[in-house]
Amino acid sequence: MNARRLLSLVAVATGLLAGPRAHAALLTLDEATDAITALDVDRARTLLSKLDAKDPEVALQLARLALYEDDCDTAVTELEKAGVEKLKATKDLKPIAAGCARGSGGTLVVNDVTFGVRVRLQDDADLALVPLIGETIHKQLAVLEKDLGVKMPRPVRVNLVRDQATLSVMTGLPYDAARTTGTVGIAKYGRVIMLSPRAIPYGYGFRDTLAHELTHLALSRGTLDRAPLWLQEGVAKREEARWREATPIDGVSSPDVFAAKGLEAGLGRPLDGIGPSVAMLPSAQQAAVVYAEVTSFVRFLAGDRAGETPTAPSDPTVLPRLVKALATAKDVDAALVEVTGKDLKAWDGIWRPWVMGKKALPDGAYPDPKAKRKDPRPARNAVRLGELLLARKHLAAARKELEPLAGETKDPWIMAWVARGRLLGGDPTGAKALLDPFKVMGDSGLFWALRGDALRAIGVTGKETVQAYLEAIAHAPLSVEAACGWSDVAPEPTEFPSIGRAVAQALCTAAKSEAPKD
Repeated sequence: MNARRLLSLVAVATGLLAGPRAHAALLTLDEATDAITALDVDRARTLLSKLDAKDPEVALQLARLALYEDDCDTAVTELEKAGVEKLKATKDLKPIAAGCARGSGGTLVVNDVTFGVRVRLQDDADLALVPLIGETIHKQLAVLEKDLGVKMPRPVRVNLVRDQATLSVMTGLPYDAARTTGTVGIAKYGRVIMLSPRAIPYGYGFRDTLAHELTHLALSRGTLDRAPLWLQEGVAKREEARWREATPIDGVSSPDVFAAKGLEAGLGRPLDGIGPSVAMLPSAQQAAVVYAEVTSFVRFLAGDRAGETPTAPSDPTVLPRLVKALATAKDVDAALVEVTGKDLKAWDGIWRPWVMGKKALPDGAYPDPKAKRKDPRPARNAVRLGELLLARKHLAAARKELEPLAGETKDPWIMAWVARGRLLGGDPTGAKALLDPFKVMGDSGLFWALRGDALRAIGVTGKETVQAYLEAIAHAPLSVEAACGWSDVAPEPTEFPSIGRAVAQALCTAAKSEAPKD
C-alpha cells in the first residue's frame, strides 16, 4: 500500500476529510496516480475525468498523464494552472515538461499498427528505422511477459532524439552525467527516449538498448515503480538480449568476473547504495562495474548459474513473483522475504563471497578495472588520418598509417579501419583475421559490416555472414556499410518483413542519402 493510499484510508476512517465526496475524490485521485504509473492510461483518464480539473493535485496528475501519452504541450499547460506550482512534485516535473515540449517541436510521429508502436522522430532520416524498432519491441514484449509476468499495453511509445542534449532536457538527466557515463537511452514517463544510432559514429547497440529500456517500463508497470535501482538495472541487463537469438560472443564476457574484479578495485557500490541512477555515477568505468554487479546479483537470485549447484535451485518464477510482490509489499525486503525467505542483506551475504571467488577467472572481454588506461589519442588520430586518406583514394598512404595499429589494440572501431585498408588493398583474408569478435572488446557497426564484407570476399556465405550483417544493422543501421551490405544478403523472414529485403533496401537508400558526398 503506498503512502498516499494509507493516508487516504486513515483520513476516511478518522473523519478528517470533509464528507464522503472528499473521501471518494481522494481515493479516486490515488487510483488514477497508480493507473498512470502502471501505464493504464485509459483507466487513468476515466478516473481523472470524474474529478475537478482545476484542483492542483488533479492538474498535476493530468500533466503526468500527458507526459505518459507523449503530449508534452498539454503537460506544460496543466502545470501552469493556478496552485500547481506550489506542489512539491512540480519543481521536478515542470522543466522536464518544458524540455519535452521543445524537443518534440517539428517532429515526425509514426504509428506502426503492425507492432503497436508509436515512434516520434526528430529527424525524418530515421524513418527507415521504424520497422526495426517495431520488431524489436514485438519480440521483447513477449519475453517480458514470460520472464516477468508483465503484459505491456499498446501502443509502446518511443522517442528517437538526435543528441544527448535533447535526451537530457526531455528526461531530467543532467547533461554532464549523460556524457560522462555515455548514456544513450532512458525509460521515463511511460516512454523510451533514446539516441538515434546516427548520433554516434557507426552507432551503438541500439536494439539491445531498446530492449533494456522496455524492461524498465515493464518493471515500473508491474511493481507500480517500486523496484529498487539494483533490481531495475540488474533485470534490465539480464533481459536486454533475450529478444534475439544468442550469438557466440554473448557469453564471452562474464558479469560475475568483472563485478568481482571491480569490487576488488574499489569501484563497486553497495546494492542499496547505487544512488538515483547508474547514469549519474562519476565515471563510465564505475557504471560498467555497477552494471556487472547488479547483473550478477540478479542472475544469482534467479538461479542463472549454469554448470554450478546454486544455493537455491533455479526457479523461473522467482522474478515474476518478486515483481508481483513489490506492487503490494511495504518494501523490497518484505517482498524478498515473501518470495525467497531471505531479505536483501541475507542474499548479499550469500552472493558477495560467491562472486568474489570469480576474480581469479580470466575474462578477456573486459580490461582489468585496476589497469592504467593507455592514452587512446595517438591511435585515434592515426585512424582519422587513415580514414581521410582512404576517402581520397590514397590507399598506400592510408595503410602506412593504419597497419602499425594491427594487433596493438582491442578496440573494434580501430581494427575495423585497419581491416578496411586491407580489404581495399585486395587482402580479405588479412582483413578477416583482424575482424575476429573474440579478439576485441566491445562492438562497432563498422566492425561487423566489414566482417560481413570480408567473409563474402573469401566466399563464405550462409549464417555466419548473415549474422555479421545482422549485428551491423543492430548497431549502425543507417551507415552505408551496414545497411547496404545487409540489403545484399537479407533473407525474407517468415513472420514479419521487418528485416527483409524491402526494409533492408530502404535502410540502404536512407544511409546513402545521408552519407557525405565526395
